[in-house]
Amino acid sequence: MNVANLPRASDPTMVPTVATPQADAQPDVRSNAPDRPNKPRLPPPSTVPTQAGPQGLRFDFNDGCRVMLPDNGQAWRVRLSDLETANVLFDIELRSGHVNSSKRYFVPFRLEVWSGQELLVRHDYNAGERDVLIQFPVGTIGDAIGWLSYAVKFKELHQCRLTCAIGEPLIPLFRDAYPDVTFITHEMIQAERYYATYSVALFFNDDELVYQPCDFRQVGLHRTAAQILGVDPAERPPRVMLSEDSRPIAEPYVCIAVQATTQCKHWNNPDGWQNLVGFLKATGYRVICIDQKAERSHGDFRTQIPDEAEDQTGDRPLPERARWLRHAAFFVGLSSGLSWLAWAVGIPVVLISGFTDPTNEFATPYRIINHHACNSCWNDARHRFDHEDALWCPRWKGTPRQFECTRLITAEQVEGMVRRIPGFGQGLRPQPRMPLSAAPTTRQSAAGGRMPAGHPPQAPAGADDPIALGALLARPHGDVTRGGLAVGVTVAAGRLLDQAAAQIAEGDRTVTAGDPASALQNYKQSIDIVRYLTQADPGNAGFQRNLSVALNRIGAVLFVQRNLDGACAAYSASLAIVRRLTAAHPTNPSFQRDLAWCHALLADVLAAQGRHAEAFEQRRSNAAVVTQLANATPNDSSLQQSLAMSYQSLGDAFVPLGNIDGAVAVYRVGLGLIKRGLDANGQDPTWNQLYNSLLQKIRSALVAQRQVPPPPEQ
Repeated sequence: MNVANLPRASDPTMVPTVATPQADAQPDVRSNAPDRPNKPRLPPPSTVPTQAGPQGLRFDFNDGCRVMLPDNGQAWRVRLSDLETANVLFDIELRSGHVNSSKRYFVPFRLEVWSGQELLVRHDYNAGERDVLIQFPVGTIGDAIGWLSYAVKFKELHQCRLTCAIGEPLIPLFRDAYPDVTFITHEMIQAERYYATYSVALFFNDDELVYQPCDFRQVGLHRTAAQILGVDPAERPPRVMLSEDSRPIAEPYVCIAVQATTQCKHWNNPDGWQNLVGFLKATGYRVICIDQKAERSHGDFRTQIPDEAEDQTGDRPLPERARWLRHAAFFVGLSSGLSWLAWAVGIPVVLISGFTDPTNEFATPYRIINHHACNSCWNDARHRFDHEDALWCPRWKGTPRQFECTRLITAEQVEGMVRRIPGFGQGLRPQPRMPLSAAPTTRQSAAGGRMPAGHPPQAPAGADDPIALGALLARPHGDVTRGGLAVGVTVAAGRLLDQAAAQIAEGDRTVTAGDPASALQNYKQSIDIVRYLTQADPGNAGFQRNLSVALNRIGAVLFVQRNLDGACAAYSASLAIVRRLTAAHPTNPSFQRDLAWCHALLADVLAAQGRHAEAFEQRRSNAAVVTQLANATPNDSSLQQSLAMSYQSLGDAFVPLGNIDGAVAVYRVGLGLIKRGLDANGQDPTWNQLYNSLLQKIRSALVAQRQVPPPPEQ
């Protein structure tokens, strides 16, 4: 109890001093409420209790059970009991003063007050047909959406006249859906009206459980409202009614949201969103990003809308975002407000989060977490969430493991979960998948070639053929990942990675400008930086991969300069690194793609050296890796094209060995793959180009076998 001006107590142990914890709430990017640093997050109750009793006493249930007793010349006696548990909570005598229960959440109180020996008041809590205020902090979206249905349950249970004080942006979502609930902002509260007031928020440091019967981290973000209000904790989404509810676009689409207020909420896998969006578009969906901001930075981190997503970001009202969500096939997001809004409008939600335990949010069969990584720090009561620290990571901040909870969630894990959604992709026309590093006018091959749209793939240049520098460097040699902590390294290491990436970019620029010697120096400087990082952290796969990327660039320049021995050494060193990475991470498709590229690059230089048997072995290894990748994702058109190109290159490798029969046999396998691709997507010009090119190769090989007569001379 908090007791003021008490001359004596019947039992001093019943009068604990209770420190009032700060009411806190999880901030959310969706809120556009202004900051009010000098105003309490939750408005206080009226100074004087609102219910009048005999002899001037007053009482109410605003912020616990409160009693105000005037000095009437006699001793007062106050007893508080819990009707549900039948426990006497407090019994005290005093001349005058204020009594406030120590528990501020819902308790079915019985209040008894005596003046002298006369029982003046016996009041059992009864909110029926009385005004009750339930207030939520402003500046949040997901929290209030998760809590609202429990406030409605309180109204249904107690038959009260309910007023909900919430952030103004949320009111249009619920006002028409709940005509029997009054929705107001904090500024509109008339505290003297209410019989009872309950504050629903996330109360940190509430060690004595004054504002909540149990720590919210133990029951989940939304179910803490059920605990505070004393209602059934079974979750149910709130109703949402929109004044404009037409479908925004005719085509099937998916909504995503990639932003959040703190970095621990983000999906910190650097390629995650790009790969996922590519997968969804290849399936046939349009992908709509509905974040508030297209780009957001936290320290050394920058998160922006994925390249292939359509931009519906901006300061738009929540009903407009709800309209986009309601007609979407599903939503992919984080542990933030828009995921809760998607849940409220009733669509499947794929929720990606590592810093929260799955019990923290609403139940969804499409919850993504990697239990092999550090996880669930938000729900660990030993760690107090720091809203002021945008890079909060209580266990691993400043180490290579920072944010591993979502960095180790792969796009493949999310794609696998998305495929479980009933009806996923049904009736859609699959589209060719654009690789991440390809420009919009090109299509990249996992077999190691990038071919301009409108041109058939060509066989590798022979030793006597001129080599176009731009065409060679257009082949995928990999990209050095930027982003510092976003790839799981310290700030200092992240800056070094950025320097390495800058050297790669400068080398690409100078080599395109016709200065391969300067480019070679840039690439070597990048290698020096990455080697320093690998020595400091030899187990970091990202550093090892970046070293492979730089070696591939050096190999390309040396190949163009006809330094075939140097190119072979660089490509061989890169291949050795990638082989180690794939052995250590056999399920990582990015490393498998790197392995395919390295085999193809080394095959080119070996063929140019006249080492055709060794080149053939590299082509065969390339085909084996690409076959494995293509079999794992049979609906990925670009990988199927890569597989056909890989078999074409393998057939080419038979020819200098004098094995024309082998070349024809492999060409025909490739032709079968191409025909299958044409049947599935005959409108794709790439399949037609591959078909025509391979037919010509087969004809040339058959002519070489003299199985068909040569064409007549003109």
